[in-house]
Amino acid sequence: MSKAVTVHIPISPKIAIIVDVKLGFYVKVQGNEKYVSLNLKALIDTGANGSCISRRIAEDCNLKKISFVKIRSIQGESILPVYEADIQLDNDTCFKNIAFTETAGSKHFDVIIGMDILSCGDFAFSSDNNGLVFSMRFPSKKVPIDFTAN
Repeated sequence: MSKAVTVHIPISPKIAIIVDVKLGFYVKVQGNEKYVSLNLKALIDTGANGSCISRRIAEDCNLKKISFVKIRSIQGESILPVYEADIQLDNDTCFKNIAFTETAGSKHFDVIIGMDILSCGDFAFSSDNNGLVFSMRFPSKKVPIDFTAN
């Protein structure tokens, strides 16, 4: 059974696709592990190979670093920490044990959903009278969305 998420984005000179997500992870509280879930905003970024989490959330939640990775960006090369967490989209689709590379973050979002997650489903952009419509479904139907086919 596939699940879908659709986001309507008003016309704007700076269009960004930001969706609601839940980030889940384990923390130690008085020696016991406890599962914590946060409601956050996530940027959909087809230009990102992997998903990212803001430094602020990683530090505030005391997330455990599982490794480090070298990244290349417009700012140059950096070695950044990687954290592990679960992410749940607004349609209850959950991705477990996702590796999130640390990012500086933004005032508009704390998570970046990259192609590591997006490639598990199908997504399309279309327009309506008020702007852009972004729709995703998981899992992928493995049938391309091809507007030139008909």
